[in-house]
Amino acid sequence: MSQVTLRIGSRNYAVACSDGQEAHLARLGAMVEEKFRQMEGNLAPQEAQNLLFAAILLADELHDTRAAVGDDPGQLGDRLAELESEAAAARGAKHEISLELDAVRAERDALANDLANIKSAAGGQEPLFAGADVAPQLEQLAGLIEKCADALEGKLAAS
Repeated sequence: MSQVTLRIGSRNYAVACSDGQEAHLARLGAMVEEKFRQMEGNLAPQEAQNLLFAAILLADELHDTRAAVGDDPGQLGDRLAELESEAAAARGAKHEISLELDAVRAERDALANDLANIKSAAGGQEPLFAGADVAPQLEQLAGLIEKCADALEGKLAAS
C-alpha cells in the first residue's frame, strides 16, 4: 500500500492507494483541486462543503460526458469498432483512388508522347485542316485514300 498527499484548497490530505496507482491518484487530486479553484469566489465556510461542491462539479462533467458517448461501455466499444472499420474502408478507397490516379497520369503521359510523335512526324507539313471549310479537304483526303487503295489492289492483283 502506498500513500499520496493531495493538496486541495489550503489543506493537505493523505490518501492511501495501491502500489503503482500514485500518479493516477495525483492526477485525480489535481482535477479536484482545479474544480476547487474554479469555485474560489463562491467558497463555503466549511471545507467539507467545498469538497462536496467540487465533487458535484466533477460528477456533472462525468454525467455530460457519459450522455455524449452513451452510458453503455459496450456501446462505446461498438462505436469505436465501427469508426475503425470506416477508417480502414477509407484507407482502402484512398489506395484505390491513388491507383486510378496513377493510371490516369500514365495515360495522360502516353497521350502527350503520342501527340509529340505526331507533331514531330508532321515536321514542316502544312496542316491538313487549316481552313474553316473542312468539306473540300475531306474530299481531297478521301480521293487520296482511294488512289492508295487502288494502287494496293493493283499490286495485289499483279502478284
